Amino acid sequence: MNSELEKFFKKDEDAFYEINGDKKLRGVRRYYNDTVRNDKADEQAKLSPVSFSEVFSYVNDFLELIRADNGHKEKIIRCDCIALDNIQQVILDNGIIAINLSWKDCEYDKRSKKYMFWDAKYDTISEKFNLNNPYDIVWLKFTNKGHLGVVAKSFDINFKDELSSGLLVKQVDEQWDKSFVFIFPLTPDILENRTSGDLEIAIGNYLILKGVPIIDYYSHNN
Repeated sequence: MNSELEKFFKKDEDAFYEINGDKKLRGVRRYYNDTVRNDKADEQAKLSPVSFSEVFSYVNDFLELIRADNGHKEKIIRCDCIALDNIQQVILDNGIIAINLSWKDCEYDKRSKKYMFWDAKYDTISEKFNLNNPYDIVWLKFTNKGHLGVVAKSFDINFKDELSSGLLVKQVDEQWDKSFVFIFPLTPDILENRTSGDLEIAIGNYLILKGVPIIDYYSHNN
């Protein structure tokens, strides 16, 4: 891989604490006076948000850099539609602007270590983009003040306030903008031998380099 791209796949060590030799992602509930993620959220919230269109373009541009590095030199230039819950959603190049949708929670069975249920919309996306798995996506959600709240992966799009990103958004006196999310399907020519988790890290780091404030700044390192 191009060394200039490789750096984006490295985790931020500040995101973790160490216990018994194992690294764990820091929490947001201030246990043991650990306020690193909380302090970072306050810092990010004071920065002016970057426009939605710029954020979308940054992610699309980065995915094209990855595709090119994987040997796929011809850029994806696309303006298309996909019906999700019978609502036509816009596809631009490598991403979907998903508007006014509700998302059912996925269900994971710890005993079998398998997902037992997920929203059918993920299957629709998977079929449209020829994904290896319906969970091969990265998605972005924003706040009512226009800040990027979190960069996340997998088929669990949600606007829950009780999760870490929701708690941080509430902490900075903002709320989720539930009207839309950006979804970037991770096609085989993007992933190659990488995982969706790898791309989650890289996309988050690339957006940070581009000056995009992220309220849950460290979440994509998990």
